[in-house]
Amino acid sequence: MIHLTQFGKIGHHKLAKGLFSSSFCVLLAISISSSVSDAAVNVNTSATEKTVVKMTEVAQSEKTAKSKSRSIKITKPGAVAVDAPARQAQLADADALSMCLNYVPRNLLVLHEISAPAGYGLDDRYLEVSKKFRQLAAACLRGLKKACIATQQYAMYWAQNSKLGGPQGIKGSGLYWNSTLTANMRLLAPMLAALGVAEQFTPLPSTKRDVLEKWIKRKVDAYDHRMRAAGRYKPSDGTTARKAAHNHAVQSSLASMSYGTWANNEKYFNRGINQWFITLNSMRNDGSLPIETRRGARALFYHGRTLSGLMQVAERAAVQGIDLYNSAPKKNKSIHQAVAFMINALEQPDLVLKYARSNKHPGPSKNYKIQDLGNLGSTLGWVAPYISRFPNHPN
Repeated sequence: MIHLTQFGKIGHHKLAKGLFSSSFCVLLAISISSSVSDAAVNVNTSATEKTVVKMTEVAQSEKTAKSKSRSIKITKPGAVAVDAPARQAQLADADALSMCLNYVPRNLLVLHEISAPAGYGLDDRYLEVSKKFRQLAAACLRGLKKACIATQQYAMYWAQNSKLGGPQGIKGSGLYWNSTLTANMRLLAPMLAALGVAEQFTPLPSTKRDVLEKWIKRKVDAYDHRMRAAGRYKPSDGTTARKAAHNHAVQSSLASMSYGTWANNEKYFNRGINQWFITLNSMRNDGSLPIETRRGARALFYHGRTLSGLMQVAERAAVQGIDLYNSAPKKNKSIHQAVAFMINALEQPDLVLKYARSNKHPGPSKNYKIQDLGNLGSTLGWVAPYISRFPNHPN
């Protein structure tokens, strides 16, 4: 059986650098910090035991979750994906600030529309946008004040100059699905994560922040695709799971959660908390995610992408002192079981092929027997944070 430590035999530092790029230093201090343990993952660096919110009783339905949301508070407004000063100190102590970019990237791209295909795929131009925001955040975290300011200027330029409207196509069409995912995954979430780093070192003046906040909220609302009222799939779809458990819903909720944290809006922040339970609750007894594993040659690709999205949700919650990693809708529906399925299926493909044979929206290849893992940064983006949070877990 594959054990996750096999991915990290060269060390967490090099593992992280190999799977991603230096621009991900914002997310990687936990990957190289020897002080993180299973017992410590409940709190962020500066939190105390008393600040931790254990979410084992959070409701799975929107209605009940709203009644419980009073206990889910934003304790560090503006800090989106990381407690930046604490992360900077961790990196410095581990002699790892060199992982962070040491210059301010140029040629920052601003687009006026999303041109996603009607069939399979996204608008790949936005890969460059997300890359630039990650690079700016990394340089800002390294200590380059001009990079922090450039991050905010880049976002402001989008708000003041981009003619970006709402999603393409009618709701439910391929164009709609692909344009909403492009916006949430490649523009809004990375922009807000970068703004969260910059805000902790060079806070925006209120006049500029108001302009930016209004624009981002309009885009988060316009590209909202959480599918909360979409019902369930039919048996002919390869699963009867709730549609709101979909990886697209995870990315939409991540963008909403990021906005909520940056803007100190608990309603939007709690969308991410709710998504954690909705998606995990769709899990089969063997740890597989039914919406994703029905997808032919890309069954494991989408299972992995969903894990990566969920762990970004958990990391954002952890910054606010909320422990999602050790929370689950039911005892047999935890993130650990979803990880275990992924690891086991990589070694024993038959575990996933029995679901992949449904061949629902499989992507470029129609041969479900050969699993296409695609971009490893997406499929295995969960590996480094998971190893770091749970270095002694049986997985």
